[in-house]
Amino acid sequence: MSNRQQNVYDPGATHIENGYRHEEATIALKYGLTLKDLFRAKGHEVFMTRDDPDDHAPVGKRAKNAKDAGCEVFISIHLNDFDDDAANGQEVLYRDATDKQFAQAIQTALLAITKFKDRGIKKREDLAVLNFKGLSALIELGFIANDNDRNTLLNPQTRNAICEAIVAVTIAP
Repeated sequence: MSNRQQNVYDPGATHIENGYRHEEATIALKYGLTLKDLFRAKGHEVFMTRDDPDDHAPVGKRAKNAKDAGCEVFISIHLNDFDDDAANGQEVLYRDATDKQFAQAIQTALLAITKFKDRGIKKREDLAVLNFKGLSALIELGFIANDNDRNTLLNPQTRNAICEAIVAVTIAP
């Protein structure tokens, strides 16, 4: 999601299917809240950069807010979009060599669950959300306009399995 302006809510990528508007911000938040519950159940503190669907926290300030809150790991959840609804698959973006192994572990774990096309892991030093001094990854779960990706990601059991995998990778020794 790219809330670029202070106090302006941006739903991120959107897709309308059968009269229903799917918003990246809403889907990603469901994943974030599930992650929060799973991490807390394992005794880890969690700081959410946004915790309600209408929060308009600018994306450029999220990494700084997390660092200021004392976070050691930063996970950003997103959905991809493309003009061609056939575009599909999952990818994980990372900032530097320190995060590369983390990104690959997440990608491998999530592909085992979703069976999506492997779009790989990609180094992206230019993303504000990855400007975090600590372990970080930006997870593009799938494509919001692709029926298979979106429907799979909207399934609560899939969401829980994906979140459990992210937690397992993150707290692995």
